Amino acid sequence: MPKLRIFGRTQTEDLPRPRVIFVSHEATRTGAPKIVLNILRHFYASCDVDCETIIHNDGHLLEEFSMLSQVHCLELPRQRSSELQKRVRGIVRKKRTIAPCVAISNSMESRFVSATLNGMGVPVITLLHELPCSYNVGDYQMVYDQSEKIVFPVQCVRESTHKKLPIPFGKDLVLPQGLLNSRIAETIDTEAARKQIRTELGLPLDSFVVLGCGTLDMRKGIDHFANIAKCVAQKTAHPGKIHFVWVGDGPRWPHSTFHYVQIDLRLGQTASNVHFIGEREHVDSYFVGSDMFLLPSRVDPFPCVIHEAMATRLPVMAFDNSGGAADAIDDGAGFIVPYGDYSLASSLICAVANNPGLADGIRDKALARVHEKYSFETYAENLVILAQSIAGTDFPRISDTRISSSQRKAA
Repeated sequence: MPKLRIFGRTQTEDLPRPRVIFVSHEATRTGAPKIVLNILRHFYASCDVDCETIIHNDGHLLEEFSMLSQVHCLELPRQRSSELQKRVRGIVRKKRTIAPCVAISNSMESRFVSATLNGMGVPVITLLHELPCSYNVGDYQMVYDQSEKIVFPVQCVRESTHKKLPIPFGKDLVLPQGLLNSRIAETIDTEAARKQIRTELGLPLDSFVVLGCGTLDMRKGIDHFANIAKCVAQKTAHPGKIHFVWVGDGPRWPHSTFHYVQIDLRLGQTASNVHFIGEREHVDSYFVGSDMFLLPSRVDPFPCVIHEAMATRLPVMAFDNSGGAADAIDDGAGFIVPYGDYSLASSLICAVANNPGLADGIRDKALARVHEKYSFETYAENLVILAQSIAGTDFPRISDTRISSSQRKAA
């Protein structure tokens, strides 16, 4: 059995500080880990607290977590076990004189760690991003029992959860997470990014690129992505002009979703127009250099990639009734098509590819909406306020402690 790995920052100050634990089910470059990492970053920058992170499974973001907190990587199956309880209890008790004052847990998948924390008297805030179709009533009862507060990213996730199992009165809160990088489009030259993508993939420089982003699985709808591409190729007189590019990785073995999608593309003679390029450490340039964003997910509560697409002025297209994306691009900030309507989706893509100016109003509304409504700073600060309320104490702010330190030195 893998041993608990501990690394990253440790508290070195003489005076004890409030101890806040962050829980992430993994450290991959996917939505929930990125969200809790950015929350941790806000706490680290603004609050003089002792940050620790419990990560269930490893991933590429582990180093970034360790720069901001001491990290405890469990590397255990995400299920109830005596070993998991033993390790989490050891983490809580390692500082005998300072108990954690609050924990922020990033998803339904972290519920087994959260249950142990709650059992040791640590109040838990659960950020519940998932739609309930993949979980049972017992899973939700577990989360309700262990959480002081449950934070939903969008109203439709809250409503579907309440329908699955009524949420105890006063325990829930809807706070939309914000744009992870508010400067995503400021530091990248658009023309350079456009050339980079097309050169990398060997495409004509005037190609129209439809971007998709996420893991290679059924939930994210990579089969929908491929089928819409096939419809586009059938509808346009110049099928070589429109290319579909998917950033993100996942299972590629025989009998995986990706395996069968590749067969469909080959038999449908559209393989040359669809590119699954794998994971990228930096995805910003792919957003900046593309022409449109397609979210073909079956189930996607409130994906961060929607905000990134809006911030880079990409016309966004998403299926209705598949999650919270429709809320983000409401009021004319994107295209919402009936679920699984390949014909309409492909017609709209062809229309924008043939006349990009048709989407100028959508681009402008999306850009304004994402900055006005989806500020990550506001989201994270609201979580600081919530954590203070639940912990029953105000966290010292960095500016305050710096002032106090300079005053002490002057004295």
